[in-house]
Amino acid sequence: MDEKLKEQLKLLEKYRLWLEEIAAHSREDYLRDGLLQGAAERYLQMSIESCINIGNRIISLAQFDKKIPAPESYADVFRKLGNLIEDMSSQFINNLVSMARFRNRLVHLYWEVEPEEAYDFLKLHIGDFIKFRDYIVSYLKDKFIA
Repeated sequence: MDEKLKEQLKLLEKYRLWLEEIAAHSREDYLRDGLLQGAAERYLQMSIESCINIGNRIISLAQFDKKIPAPESYADVFRKLGNLIEDMSSQFINNLVSMARFRNRLVHLYWEVEPEEAYDFLKLHIGDFIKFRDYIVSYLKDKFIA
């Protein structure tokens, strides 16, 4: 497996496990703890960025076989990845696009992200990181190992 992909998958798993620990806290505990909120926002950002990095790397590797235009945005990375990974549902692609947009808000408009919103986003999307990893590993096995 490509070393850059391997490293990003390891990072994604590390961040996801930390997010799982945070998500195990009650909403009330989370809303009372500013350090927990900051950690959640940062690990969400880094997890989403790992997914973006993985998507970009797969797209760049696939460009050797197919003519795929470069993504124009982080959200576009997931759209193009969905075109490559045929069994990825349009609903899941929409979830990934939503994650890219949330990442942009965490980075560029962080003062507008309310703690309740970040907690809800975490609880709603924590499983998407596992699902993303599974899609990627399956795709890599099919395309590069078989």
